[in-house]
Amino acid sequence: MRAVALAAGLTASACAAPAFAHGPDKSVALGRSLDVGVTGRIASRCMLSGGGDIDLGELRGGEGAQAAFGLDCNVPFDIDVRSARGGLAHVTKPGGEGPFAGLLEYDLRLVVPTVRPAPATVEERFTSRELLARRTLSSGDGISAGGGMIEFQTRRPEGAGLLAGRYTETVTLTVTPRM
Repeated sequence: MRAVALAAGLTASACAAPAFAHGPDKSVALGRSLDVGVTGRIASRCMLSGGGDIDLGELRGGEGAQAAFGLDCNVPFDIDVRSARGGLAHVTKPGGEGPFAGLLEYDLRLVVPTVRPAPATVEERFTSRELLARRTLSSGDGISAGGGMIEFQTRRPEGAGLLAGRYTETVTLTVTPRM
């Protein structure tokens, strides 16, 4: 009986002894509080998805189209917008011929829902001529709420109308995270 009591007493003493720190100096600081540093991180991400072609059909001016795109940014961001040709340009004669125009200008509207911390929408409008130089939509201090919309509205052609043929344009969106 005495051996059992002695063994129980030694076990209780061993359990009450302070645990030793594991580390390079293997020392223990005795006191009433202990600080534990905890760190972590979330990698910033900013990605666009979507794209593709929009066929406006027969061009007379006044045509409109819109396309949704995916946007996933967990930090504030800028979207740069650039036009390759400054409008829908005739494939072989963008300068037109005679009284017929070879370029059909358009207006572009970019709409992006954000969270900052409350939901908000940022939007910008640009002309195709303005987009020959890079233009930017900024989310301010918001992050993306999951997507956006790009809208095109063609203008009326100048002169006697548009030269017959095929017209093309490339609009490039580039997203840049701001930290």
